[in-house]
Amino acid sequence: MTGPEVETSLRASAIERRLSTQRAGAEDEVRRLLDVGLSLMRDHPAGDLRVATIVRAAGVSNKAFYRSFGGKDELMAAVADDGARRMVRYVRHQRDKSADPGEQVRLVVRAVLHQARDQDAATTARAVLRLAFRTPHFRAAGGYDVQEGLAGVLTGPLAALGSTDVERDALLAACATISLMEHHLWREQAPSAADEDRLAAWILGIATSPAR
Repeated sequence: MTGPEVETSLRASAIERRLSTQRAGAEDEVRRLLDVGLSLMRDHPAGDLRVATIVRAAGVSNKAFYRSFGGKDELMAAVADDGARRMVRYVRHQRDKSADPGEQVRLVVRAVLHQARDQDAATTARAVLRLAFRTPHFRAAGGYDVQEGLAGVLTGPLAALGSTDVERDALLAACATISLMEHHLWREQAPSAADEDRLAAWILGIATSPAR
């Protein structure tokens, strides 16, 4: 009885090791393609890139590229999705530097507006936004909704502050914050401390206002 069981287990282990190696290789290739795609879009905002240029810069083969993506548009959609998720992860990390919900809201606002205030971050944010706007596959393929992601970051603090309609308030706050960031990004003008303070105060007012 033990012989077949051991044989099956060893066979399964061998297959899993092989699949794990292949998975790690695929993850590395895709990561390189995403990073290179974003870097090239930062340098070429007009978007006039060829697949050959991307794969050469990433150090992967055409075959590897097309195993992961159907074409340049699919890669660009994935780059936009990845960039949006990175931004929300950064904002969440900044929020968690404080346990006070009011300060958490201020940290969220500051982290989002940092994307327009810091020159390097602004270049990246503009590249990601351009990709999301231009790439037809982004929405169709379920590209990350940064407003909803940011709303999720704000839900906890707003609930702790006493919001009577947490999901709606969080989404309104997220949309306002992203819109202000985009306004300054396209104007290539850094938001002021007064902009940041006013927006944070407005969001805090939403959470602490009487039931509507």
